[in-house]
Amino acid sequence: MEGERPCSLSGRDKSSFAYVTIKDRMPEILTKVIDVMSRLASKHHNENEEEKAIECKEIVNKLSKLRNEMMTDKVIRPIEDKYCDDAVWNGIINNLKSLEDGKSDPTWFNTPWLIIECYLYRRIFEALRMSKFHKDFDPFAEQKEKAFHSSKIPMATLAHYVIQFTKSQPDSVEEAIKDREQLRLDFEMLFEYCLWGNKCDLSLSAGTQVTHQLQESSQLKNLLAHILCNETEKVWEQILVAEARAHGHARLDFVLDNAGFELYTDLCLAEFLLDKKLFDTVHFHVKDIPWFVSDTSKKDFLWTIEQCKKSDDSVIAELGLRWSNRINEGTFVIREHPYWTYSLDFAAMEQISPDLYQDLSKSQLIIFKGDLNYRKLIGDRSWDYTAPFSRALWGFRPGPVCALRTLKADLVVGLSPGKSEETEAKDKNWMVGGQYAVIQYCDKV
Repeated sequence: MEGERPCSLSGRDKSSFAYVTIKDRMPEILTKVIDVMSRLASKHHNENEEEKAIECKEIVNKLSKLRNEMMTDKVIRPIEDKYCDDAVWNGIINNLKSLEDGKSDPTWFNTPWLIIECYLYRRIFEALRMSKFHKDFDPFAEQKEKAFHSSKIPMATLAHYVIQFTKSQPDSVEEAIKDREQLRLDFEMLFEYCLWGNKCDLSLSAGTQVTHQLQESSQLKNLLAHILCNETEKVWEQILVAEARAHGHARLDFVLDNAGFELYTDLCLAEFLLDKKLFDTVHFHVKDIPWFVSDTSKKDFLWTIEQCKKSDDSVIAELGLRWSNRINEGTFVIREHPYWTYSLDFAAMEQISPDLYQDLSKSQLIIFKGDLNYRKLIGDRSWDYTAPFSRALWGFRPGPVCALRTLKADLVVGLSPGKSEETEAKDKNWMVGGQYAVIQYCDKV
């Protein structure tokens, strides 16, 4: 690429959202994990499982020490748990220098924000991984499950739309032409649900329950003005091209973000696109370790489908059964890869994990969900707001890329001139509150 990328965002700037995240939000999240482990220790003790209780207390001590390291801006240390990703992680850490002078060892506030925020979750996993009884324990599972169960009303609303859309079939050529236009309109509605479902992010709220999920489609019309860059039309055109050229092998990829209602919206969109034969398979990329409080793991994915199957709402249950069958028949494919929990941006993927890059290159459309994926797409750097999305990707072009993101961090690209000033005049917190969004697209070439 020509020129240089802008500097990385970091906690050095005390007026930045990165500073607020490291200073306030990350310690709060860690405190809640410590509370989870303390309650689990009490549960083990009450059930006369003393060895497990003692181990939980040891994990609490490790996490309390980690919290102190973070809040007192200590030098960060290598990962010690011998998990499959530790060589990559420690290679990153060993090559870091403080952003303060470029020479001294990196500390929490003098390390790029993307790296240090990912590092926190990796250290939480390390504390669990090095235990005997709690290697596979997800300290965020309870929060994710509560978020799912709190979403029953919007889930039911959306389920009825999906079932209605999938049951409509044209009876004549004239109806087929009309149906094609209706297909686009139905897609746009589900696509926007998929976008705004990203508001439900427990890492942004430090694990506090989110209750403002969409309930009626009429709300989508009111939110249209909050989409600061909307390239839905380009995405739709690519879907039609993929359908025409793939000859029965059209593949859609979701790089997932949050479990709960957001994952549910992703599944609904995937169901619609498969039912209408616009794609033949959908690959869902999940995290292989607990991540950013509410990010989707394979366990979360399967649990969500099972909960839908057991729902007392017959339409949600019908969708759950469809999705379970899709996993069995192979039209839904769950994929794990450690790259999704590295602190690297996606421009490094082709070099660091060529297997993943080559796999993504088989896709006709790759949808990246959420704020963290967006930060990794554009390198978590201070780009000018009007910089083209294609340039900010910095060579990451495994296939046609779409970003669906509600803004929860103070960086964005691809805006038209004057759009940022116009939006800031309306809302000083427009970049970090999740009230504004972008739908951005970049072709493979």
